[in-house]
Amino acid sequence: MKYKSIEEQNEMFIKIIKQNRDLMIILHYIEELKLPNYYIAAGSVFQTIWNYYDNKPLNYGIKDIDIIYYDSDNLSKDTELDLENKIINHFKNLDLNYDFDVHNEARMHLWKKENENKNINQYKNSEDAIDQWIATVHAIGVTKENNNIKVYAPYGLSDIFSKTIRPIKHKANSKDLYKRKVKSWKERFNDLNIIEW
Repeated sequence: MKYKSIEEQNEMFIKIIKQNRDLMIILHYIEELKLPNYYIAAGSVFQTIWNYYDNKPLNYGIKDIDIIYYDSDNLSKDTELDLENKIINHFKNLDLNYDFDVHNEARMHLWKKENENKNINQYKNSEDAIDQWIATVHAIGVTKENNNIKVYAPYGLSDIFSKTIRPIKHKANSKDLYKRKVKSWKERFNDLNIIEW
């Protein structure tokens, strides 16, 4: 779907996201937690848009909810896990049975070293992290500011609306990771425009 301007894209994007009841419930709760520099990000966000235009339930095929925040004052793995468990348990009580992935992007360089044996620089903030995710559609986040939904889309929204999968290439990403993500998206969504690595 094409829109004439960035403003129109942003307006339509927010209009669709607001129709995803589950995401709105989750966003409201995350706002209450007062996490610094937080976003609901990646798959659950851009796939809501795809589902809307495919006339499917807005949460169709959404595997998990990615919640990120940035707290450089507390790089404890246990704090991050405690927060994730708190969020999981809260939504279990509401019968919102998603997998929740909660990450403090301030400690992602530690996670990458421990889990993938990769050396990356510490991200400067959550936006810096989103900038470096695997594909332009993936690099998307929504948060709330002064009770309004705010979208962070460093590569714009055109690829999301046109279902174009475009790689973001930098040292922390790989062709293999990109191919795995593309394969997963192709299994759940039709008419994707795939740009090879």
